Amino acid sequence: MKIDLDEITKIRLNFCRDMGLKIKDEQFFHNKVQAYGYREIIHQYSSHFMHKDDEQTEKFKPNTTFEELYDFYQLDQRLKNETMIDLQLFEQSFKAALVDAVDTEAANLRMAKAKSGKDDQLKLDDFLKEKYQLQTGRVIRRGDLRSRIRRIKKNYLEPFAGYNEIYSEITPWILIKEMSFGVACNYFFLLHHHVQKEVLKALFKDETPVVKFEKIVEIIRDFRNRAAHNYRLIGIKHDDVYYYQLVYQQLLLLKNDEPSARMKMSFDQIKKNYLINYSKEKQYLKEVLI
Repeated sequence: MKIDLDEITKIRLNFCRDMGLKIKDEQFFHNKVQAYGYREIIHQYSSHFMHKDDEQTEKFKPNTTFEELYDFYQLDQRLKNETMIDLQLFEQSFKAALVDAVDTEAANLRMAKAKSGKDDQLKLDDFLKEKYQLQTGRVIRRGDLRSRIRRIKKNYLEPFAGYNEIYSEITPWILIKEMSFGVACNYFFLLHHHVQKEVLKALFKDETPVVKFEKIVEIIRDFRNRAAHNYRLIGIKHDDVYYYQLVYQQLLLLKNDEPSARMKMSFDQIKKNYLINYSKEKQYLKEVLI
């Protein structure tokens, strides 16, 4: 027997109602779970509204509506989207520091080669160590990065008209610009230590060891991965700290204060708008957000 979409919606409606969720507008319920996913909304965000009834059975708290649950889902979507913009600003600051340090290193290497009478053409081996082992045990290898760089050199976008005529080859700026955040981080970890120090010095307010930067990168990549796959982030912890608070802590370390200031301002506005209809959540948002 074939079950059509309307039948699936009816099954879901009945299940949610049996669990104590009030659904005023069935069409609204159908439209939203069809647009964004039943499991994305119900499975991920229901726990915030659940309690144990007199029979110790997990049920929705009295008078919880689907509209309330959906608004909570949308709250997390807005917070995620704003945080992703702030992390993009982090990435831009990191890449700017990386480009400057690599440009300086390239100039120094060329001068050293010229003084010794060697060809000043630079190779990847001049810049990067053969491998680097992260604290997690993962090993980054120069050979793996070489193939990525080769693809970038073949397919990079011209940043402005006439770039290729002027430079005739890809510059460190475009090479790093074209890298994903993950590849750029791998490139950084393979740099010689004195170059890494210059990058971190330009990026952060305080002296930051490479091992600490590893942890910062891990946090950022984990958040971006969860956000990209639309996992719930509000009220969820990483290393016993709520995700949004943890990301904000990393942004506060930057010399560039725009990402952290922007995150604080956007979160304040999002919270203000949400609390207009859900003032009872004020303490919860204070606990899990910034």
